[in-house]
Amino acid sequence: HVCSTWGNFHFKTFDGDIFSFPGLCNYIFASHCNTPYEDFNIQIRRIVVENAPTVNHITMKLEGVAVELTKDVIMINSNRVQLPYSESGIMIEKSSIYVKVASKMGIVLLWNEDDSILLEVDEKYANQTCGLCGDFNGLPIYNEFYSNNIKMTALQFGNMQKMDGPTEHCEESTSTLPDNCTDNFDDICQKTLTSSAFAECNDLVDVSEYITVCQDDLCRSEESKNASCICDTFAEYSRQCAHAGGHPLNWRTSKLC
Repeated sequence: HVCSTWGNFHFKTFDGDIFSFPGLCNYIFASHCNTPYEDFNIQIRRIVVENAPTVNHITMKLEGVAVELTKDVIMINSNRVQLPYSESGIMIEKSSIYVKVASKMGIVLLWNEDDSILLEVDEKYANQTCGLCGDFNGLPIYNEFYSNNIKMTALQFGNMQKMDGPTEHCEESTSTLPDNCTDNFDDICQKTLTSSAFAECNDLVDVSEYITVCQDDLCRSEESKNASCICDTFAEYSRQCAHAGGHPLNWRTSKLC
């Protein structure tokens, strides 16, 4: 039960819906809702650095403890802490690939200190989550995108999750991403994602959605054909595969990423 965000503003909900939302405000990524007591609330903010979206701020409230992650500093209840950290049921450690925050109540967040977050939430929170990660009701039919039976676009859904800080007024995102698609690119997405490097993964994690996302990235990319924009989606598929227990091989080559 993993929700993730990566690359060019892509999100994948707990229920498996993939959508894009190019928001640069502070948003609820996932929170505990429909319940008298909020066990957790996780918020994220992105900036764009040299055309590449990157997650630059994550705030987590875990059973009343405030955890704040930025690239250089990790704060707990407004005090800077050194890693590895383990106290009051929260463990934070850093490896070469990510910062990991784990809470005894069944929450694990992995952040690569760049574009990608993977969030795993215990089954017991099914049907009790709100935010960009969706409602965790097991139905991947864009249930997230209905509010009082009115269907919303990904943009409307995303903007609903905005949480301004006490002194800011962040403009809602209105932009949909550019679409320069001409369908004449070679099948680098399909070729790479179904290559031998990912052979074991294709059985574990449905690859078709990632191929679609990769093709979207190519359409929206302003760079050349083997645009670096698709590397993020290959990397995400590799992470999802490893998370599901698979062993992706090295897919990067001198020509690719």
